[in-house]
Amino acid sequence: MSKLHLYLSFRHDSKSKTGRQSAHEKYHGNLSVHPTVNRIHHPFHKKSCILSQNDHKKAGSPLPSYRQFRIIDRLDGVRLLWSLLKNPHPDVKASAAWALCPCIQNAKDAGEMVRCFVGGLELIVNLLKSDNKEVLASVCAAITNIAKDQENLAAITDLGVVPLLSKLANTNNDKLRRHLAEAISRCCMWGRNRVAFGEYKAVAPLVRYLKSNDANVHRATAQALYQLSEDADNCITIHENGAVKNKSPIPKPVIFKLLLGMIGSSDQDLQEAAAGCISNIRRLALAIDKARYT
Repeated sequence: MSKLHLYLSFRHDSKSKTGRQSAHEKYHGNLSVHPTVNRIHHPFHKKSCILSQNDHKKAGSPLPSYRQFRIIDRLDGVRLLWSLLKNPHPDVKASAAWALCPCIQNAKDAGEMVRCFVGGLELIVNLLKSDNKEVLASVCAAITNIAKDQENLAAITDLGVVPLLSKLANTNNDKLRRHLAEAISRCCMWGRNRVAFGEYKAVAPLVRYLKSNDANVHRATAQALYQLSEDADNCITIHENGAVKNKSPIPKPVIFKLLLGMIGSSDQDLQEAAAGCISNIRRLALAIDKARYT
């Protein structure tokens, strides 16, 4: 065989091997997921606790593709992540909760997947009693995703998620504020949870979130206030806590100024939530005026 034929044969074999390898990776996704999940299997010693904290972040951030999620799911990674919410280390708990968020988002039947973990919902609701701000923020984010399923939302409501979320409302941490407001907004969509948040005094502190400098906090808070303002008593609370007394005997409704400014935002979700909140407050005011003069 000539040198030319040998060279061409070698090139063909190399291309075929590379092609087969690329096709395999394309089909099976990112193979680095395998060692990540394998290390999560053994988190209960000092070195592995540090590893598992980083591995949870790998599993959950950046947002994995559906194919990568299928690999994690096939290797029982979601159950392992959920079990690590029992880990005594707050950093591991927080990382596991953050990692669960994209897993729930990517699951085809996320509601059923979450319900199949015995005691899983009770475990994550009880983590709202933590003193660690990062744990609380990550758990609120996980609850926001879990509550997208109505059956799960009903279950966590029965487990007392409303009073536990309400207790966290008086916080100055913007990261926690954002995810707490998102969780409250989502939990309002079941039964009388809107009324319950008002009864547990969660509405007034949320109004103060609008003075934050974080645009993400504004968006989440406006959405929460929109949902809460569907209840008449909450509308009154929002209006009263958004009124700041000055030298004039008439209180100035600062809440409207803040919400009107958000209507002019380039963020469509923020626009709609702010407009909806103002609409609910004005509708109640008009109904009161109509009742007064008829």
